[in-house]
Amino acid sequence: MSHTIYLPVVPRLGLTSEERGRAISRELFNLTLPRHLQVEGAASFLLEVRQNDSDPDEWALVGDHDHEILVHPERDVTALVALFPQLSEEERSQLTYYIATSTSVTFGNLLPSDVTQLTQSEAEALGWFVNQPS
Repeated sequence: MSHTIYLPVVPRLGLTSEERGRAISRELFNLTLPRHLQVEGAASFLLEVRQNDSDPDEWALVGDHDHEILVHPERDVTALVALFPQLSEEERSQLTYYIATSTSVTFGNLLPSDVTQLTQSEAEALGWFVNQPS
C-alpha cells in the first residue's frame, strides 16, 4: 500500500529549499546509478520536488515511505550525507553504513530524525495544494 509523504526541505548549506530538495533527490538517484555511469547531460531525480502553493520559498520532497531503492554496488554516499549537516556523527555513521551495506534501502529508513513528515491531508491543511485544478 502506498504511503505518500511530504517532507518540507529546510534551506541549509547556502542552498534554498528548492535547490537542496533537488540536490537530495538527485543524490538519491545517484545511489541507483552512480554519476560516472550516467549519460552526460541527463539530469535524473528519484523524488518529486514540489513547491508549496501558499509559500513559494518552501519546497518538499514527495515520496512513498515504503519505496524500495535499489542500491548500485558502486554507489557513493558522500554527497548525499553531506546534504544533512544537522546529523550527529552517530546518525551520519548509521546512514552511511545502512546504504553501504545494502543492496536496497527503504526510503523511510533514510530520513533524518529531525525531518518533518506530512501526510497528504496534513500538507493540504497547510496550503500545499491551494492552486490545484478541481
